[in-house]
Amino acid sequence: MNNSKTWCRVALLLLFAFFLFSILLIFIIDPFQVYHLATLYLPPIDKTTQLYSNAGIAKSYDYDSAIVGSSVTENFRPTYMDEKMGGRFIKLCSSAGTLHNHAILLERAFTHHTMAHIVYGLDIYSLVGKTDEVAYPLPAYLYTDTILDDAPYWFNRTIFGIFLPKCFRNWGQHQDESIRDDMYCWAGQDEYGPVAMYNAVFEVPREIYSADAYLGNATANLEINLIPFIEAHPETQFDFFFPPYSAAEWSTMKSRGTLDALLPLRTLCYERLASFPNVRMYDFSAKEDWVLNISNYKDTTHYGQWINDAITDCIAAGKGLITDVHQIRQADERLRTWAEQIWNAQSWVFESTAP
Repeated sequence: MNNSKTWCRVALLLLFAFFLFSILLIFIIDPFQVYHLATLYLPPIDKTTQLYSNAGIAKSYDYDSAIVGSSVTENFRPTYMDEKMGGRFIKLCSSAGTLHNHAILLERAFTHHTMAHIVYGLDIYSLVGKTDEVAYPLPAYLYTDTILDDAPYWFNRTIFGIFLPKCFRNWGQHQDESIRDDMYCWAGQDEYGPVAMYNAVFEVPREIYSADAYLGNATANLEINLIPFIEAHPETQFDFFFPPYSAAEWSTMKSRGTLDALLPLRTLCYERLASFPNVRMYDFSAKEDWVLNISNYKDTTHYGQWINDAITDCIAAGKGLITDVHQIRQADERLRTWAEQIWNAQSWVFESTAP
């Protein structure tokens, strides 16, 4: 009987020691930097870890400015933005991200940093979901400042089986300034040019969405997931821009029947945001030398890093600034015309040259 009790005590002590060891190991190594910045190894930041890494990046890195948006913002170079705009930039990007995705990262940024400047890519696809919708399920426990819900981080077989070994393999490699540019960057990994039309759609739409189809969700998203940050932080400069999708993307919207429903969201954004004194808005959606040159694109939406750099140059110089809603409506008409031309031809119709 005594032996049984002794073995039970030993087993419990060993189990407790194992749990304690696991917790301490995660606290000390911290693969996703949610407790502290990695200084002894190069952290595992790549496209496969974005949902996890973003929590630590937003909290632990040294920055006072950020580029926020979906995958079309992943190729921005924060060091180049520092040079052109001042400040110290970081990427807070969510691939296929919704406004709620962006709000989660903004909340973390403003909680842990004094923010001077936000450059925000207003991807209109990010506006159409529900106000609590995210692109992919998030590990919400990493995005809170309490450790009481961190058990899934401490006792996670993927962490122990994949990410801790990565940290140990990278032991002795230290982060430098290149980490800010390299994180999530896919520049140079794809072919650009006519191949970009692979995802274009040319068909008669099954349904034509009405002009107000997305206005309700988009308005709610702005009111809940964006405007509160603008109002709460008048000291922060917010520069919003409409990304330059290729003209073929607008043609694809026409094929899906969503063109007339998505274009009005651009005017909605301007009317709801532009009146704030700490907001500037830019429109690159109809910049002909970019969007009519298929050589700038790897698909109908995603452009090369040289366009990200050019956007940085434009915002730094105040080029592309919207000062009147009529500018957006005029751009909308050009987008409609180009979409119609491509749709009628069932192919790319504009002359393209190497960037």
